[in-house]
Parts: sequence; structure tokens; C-alpha cells
Amino acid sequence: MKKLLLLAFLVGTAHAQQNLIPNADFSGPDPLKGWRIDFPYQSRYVKNASYIRATTQLGRKCVELNLPPGVAGNEGGKIETALIPCQPGATYRVEIDVLTWDFGAKLHAEAYTTDPRPDGQQNTSLFIIPGTNGAPAKVMCYRAQIPDPPGRGKQWSTVKREFTLPATVKVAGKDCPPEWIVLKAVFYAGTMSAGKSYVTNFRLYKVK
Repeated sequence: MKKLLLLAFLVGTAHAQQNLIPNADFSGPDPLKGWRIDFPYQSRYVKNASYIRATTQLGRKCVELNLPPGVAGNEGGKIETALIPCQPGATYRVEIDVLTWDFGAKLHAEAYTTDPRPDGQQNTSLFIIPGTNGAPAKVMCYRAQIPDPPGRGKQWSTVKREFTLPATVKVAGKDCPPEWIVLKAVFYAGTMSAGKSYVTNFRLYKVK
């Protein structure tokens, strides 16, 4: 009986610690598969995909954001995970490895829900993911800011935090449950100069 209980505990712990992000360290055959880098519906980021490539830096497989002059000081560049199904009210832990190099970074865990509003101009918002192939639009309903990594750092650093999703969030007067989590890394700086930054090993764990 004790052995069975121990096995059940270990299995439960392993399941709880499963990384929910696919291709988290860009080591798959197609390093950018599953990653959201192209945002034609957001005027600030229409060229974003052209700044991003998979590479290796300081011994790590990663993504490089190579921002041309003026971009870091205006809109910046970003990369986002796929939409990960989530459990309302659950607690998650997020960890991301960052090499800011020339810039600074803001990192967030964001929760989205089905947008209960009719389609309209809100689809151009930074907080909306437009629906495609008949799917409804999704709207951000919760954001957890992850601690900032050192700006212009020349070595890899890990940022992390835990957060608990609300059970429901009011959107247009309706109680909507969080349905998906997205991890987002945005690189920027108060400069008009060109430069690079790197990020890898996105982790998202459901802890309770």
C-alpha cells in the first residue's frame, strides 16, 4: 500500500511539473513551430516577424530579435507562445531564460477568454487575438507581470513568478472564465540604435 501511495504521489508530482509550452527551447526540427511572431493585425508589429530568427547564443538554442534602428525606441519587438489551454482559478509558475544584450525586456503571462462582444474595431487592439477560420476573437482578461531581467545583460538570466488565475473576469458586463494562457516577451530600449536580444526555455507549470 505504501509503495502504491508513493507511486501515485510521484506520478502526480511529475504531471503537475510538466512544462505546458511546446517546443519551449526552439530545439525542434522547425525551431519556430508553434510560436507566434507574426502580428499583421497590430499596426505596431506588422514587421515583427522579419526581426526574428532561431539561432544559438552563448551555448543555448534560442530566438534572436534583431531590431533595426528606431524600432527598439518606438514599438520594440516581441515573441509569444501558442495559446495554452488553462484552468480558471488554478495556480501556475512561469520561468523564462533571457539574454537582453542590447536592450531591456518586459515579460508577461496573459490569460485570454472568448470575446463576448461582436467583431469590430477592437480586433486591432493589442489585447485582442482576432478569430480565424470561423473561430471567435479572444480578448486578454488577466495579466501577470514577470520580474524584469537585467537590462543589456551579457549573460543568461532566469526570471520567474507564480500567479493564480481568477475564476471569472468581467468582459463587457459578462462573467467570462480564462481559457488560454500566453507567455510574452517584449524587447525595447530608450534608443534609436539597432541591436539584438535573445530568449529561450519558456516554462509554464500548473502547480495547484
